[in-house]
This record gives sequence, structure tokens and C-alpha cells, in this order.
Amino acid sequence: MVRLVLFTLCLVLATPALSSGGLGNIVIDNQVASKKKAGVGPVVFPHTRHEEIYKCADCHPKIFVDKRGANKITMKLNMDKQYCGSPNCHNSPRAFPLFQCEKCHNNASASR
Repeated sequence: MVRLVLFTLCLVLATPALSSGGLGNIVIDNQVASKKKAGVGPVVFPHTRHEEIYKCADCHPKIFVDKRGANKITMKLNMDKQYCGSPNCHNSPRAFPLFQCEKCHNNASASR
């Protein structure tokens, strides 16, 4: 009986996430001191938009580890053709270039 209740609870909790059409926006708010110095806020990554264009295997695990907090993304690493700066992403003709900071950084939070 306990298993049935737990299974039902899992289904109820998982259903909204599955039907929402994706993970939505993911806020990447590491490197706080560096971002503050540069005058930019956290990155707001539109995961759902990327899901509409790419398959999971296009990015995971080739570019990003599929675990929250596992990717230590920095602009230096992006510029060194890692993470978002991968040759198949924002260091290619397929997407806007990395120097268009406002496309990713939410400057409303820059003054924290």
C-alpha cells in the first residue's frame, strides 16, 4: 500500500514538469564576484527554447554534464570554445555571438 501511495505521489508531482514542455529558464548565478566586476547579472538560459531546436544528446553529456551545479561555466571557458562557446553553439554561425552579453545576462541583478 505504501508503494502504491509513493508511486501515485511521484506521478502527480512529475506530471506538471512533463507537461510543461521543458525545464524553462535556468538561472546560472555562479561567479558572482566576476559578474559584479563586469557589471552583468546572472545568465538566464532558456532551456525550453533550446529543447525546441536541439536534441538532448546534442549537448548532454558532450558539452554539459546533465547535473545541476556540475558545469563550472565562466566567460573565459566560453571564449576558450567550451560550454556555450562550443564550436557548435555560440562560437558558430548557428547562433548569436558570445559578445552580445545582454542576450544572456540579466543586468537587472548586476548591482547586487
